[in-house]
Amino acid sequence: MRKSQVLAGIACALLLAGCAQEEKGQGRTERQTAEAYVRALNDRDVAALVRLGPSGYEGVEADAREALAADGGKGLKIDEVEVSHEFAADVASTRVVATDRQGRPFTANVQMFRHEGDWVVALGQAPGAGVKGGASPASTESPR
Repeated sequence: MRKSQVLAGIACALLLAGCAQEEKGQGRTERQTAEAYVRALNDRDVAALVRLGPSGYEGVEADAREALAADGGKGLKIDEVEVSHEFAADVASTRVVATDRQGRPFTANVQMFRHEGDWVVALGQAPGAGVKGGASPASTESPR
């Protein structure tokens, strides 16, 4: 009986130590990322939106500019943020429900993933993505 209590105590200590390490390394959450995304849209701030994208990815700034062209400067106020992890723990589909300055409803689905400890908005693409040895993608035309 004494040996099992000691083993149980060690197991609890290891669990607590593991939890403490996970919390310490946790960066920006999905909700914090969604809120920062809306702030960047409202401020029409390309640099802020780029910082929410994954570092080292290609095309992040172009995607950020496209998002700002579509939804920037609307004066959005967040009503609700819904986070779903349907595919994996490190991938999130985040639904942002807001109201613009004219009182019109606004909804955006913001795809995110965990990158280097932070939740980032899926902007751009990983370096070299979609290119195999410099070859062009296969044709989608039917053979004749």
